[in-house]
Amino acid sequence: MTEKLSINGQDIWVVVEALETQHGNTNVIPTEYFIAYYNLQEPPIEASSHEPGKMPGELFKAEDDSPKRFLSPVEAIEYAAEKLPALLH
Repeated sequence: MTEKLSINGQDIWVVVEALETQHGNTNVIPTEYFIAYYNLQEPPIEASSHEPGKMPGELFKAEDDSPKRFLSPVEAIEYAAEKLPALLH
């Protein structure tokens, strides 16, 4: 999913992708999280973190430098709208 945001008059594209986590225990239902990227230019349709060299932008990262996980695409977009003004300065 790609969402175009306007931050301080600048267009920013946020790409949200599903990230399914697998647990070693087959009795546990896999949990689906989402990760998000931001880009100052509209990313190409074929851009995906699943294809080497075709990242859709800069990844939002957690404090430990791992991908920031979101429970829903809406949460990811809200986080991007909140954090991007500070990141772009």
